[in-house]
Amino acid sequence: MGKMKWFLSVVLLGLVVMIALFLVSRKDDQPVLPLQSVPAAENYVEPVTGKDDQPDLPLQSGPASENYVDLVTGMDFVWIDGGCFEMGSPDDEQSRKPDEGPVHQVCVDGFYMGKYEVTNRQYQLFNGKHVSRNIEGYSFNGEEQPVTDVSWDDAMAYIEWLNRESGKTFRLPTEAEWEYAARAGSKTSRFWGDSPDDACMYGNIADITANTFWSDWTIHNCDDGYIVTAPVGQFKPNAFGLYDMVGNVWEWTGDWYGKDYYENSPMKNPQGPLTGDTRVVRGTPWDDNPGDERSAKRLELEPNYRGQYNGFRLVLPSAK
Repeated sequence: MGKMKWFLSVVLLGLVVMIALFLVSRKDDQPVLPLQSVPAAENYVEPVTGKDDQPDLPLQSGPASENYVDLVTGMDFVWIDGGCFEMGSPDDEQSRKPDEGPVHQVCVDGFYMGKYEVTNRQYQLFNGKHVSRNIEGYSFNGEEQPVTDVSWDDAMAYIEWLNRESGKTFRLPTEAEWEYAARAGSKTSRFWGDSPDDACMYGNIADITANTFWSDWTIHNCDDGYIVTAPVGQFKPNAFGLYDMVGNVWEWTGDWYGKDYYENSPMKNPQGPLTGDTRVVRGTPWDDNPGDERSAKRLELEPNYRGQYNGFRLVLPSAK
């Protein structure tokens, strides 16, 4: 009987030793983690999926970032790399005007430009009473239609408000920046080529739809499907990813107008004449004729002029 107790004791002891050795080996298989400087619950980030726990930050300026979103208005901006281009139109370009020449080289620094024209919704954050008019029962007042009936002075007041609210330095584009952005690297009369009848793929202009209501218009031989201004972003963008650089509205620039300014324009970041009586608008409104949708087309308007043809888009030199 004594031998039996001794045998059971040895077996039990052996089992205890084996269990202990097994537990030790399991512990040694685990990786050694560095100690945290704060409680683990405050500093833990799940691998891979931890990205969802991080706040969404606006993209910073520079070629590495393609877009920026203004947090006050929700306005989208596209980064435009700086570069040089031939500004103006050659003498043999059809429908050109004398103030579009001479063709001259211009270089601009990089900047953010509004992906779309400023909309009624975005403008009414500043002036809730503003109304973009109706014409013969057709409304310009949709939230995503471009704001119209805004003067250059109105646009500057909007910019002053937005800069105060956002802490940024938004402004109107210079005339050179506008044409550089509109051309998007192209050298043809229009950023898509030379045919005016392809304009309906890229913007809202005088077309077959409008001609059914205004039969005396000279129109493009195409159909964009809109009678008056279209909601922004309904057509193809140019190569820089900008929408409605043709059609919808004339767009205010920051420059004074000078008929002969191109003859003496500086090559680097031209700002327009120092003084003047009228401001330059660029682009093409919703009712413009074939020939007016060319990238070099210029027009002058008095700074206090308001009409159903003019709006604006913004630029931002830096998002920082």
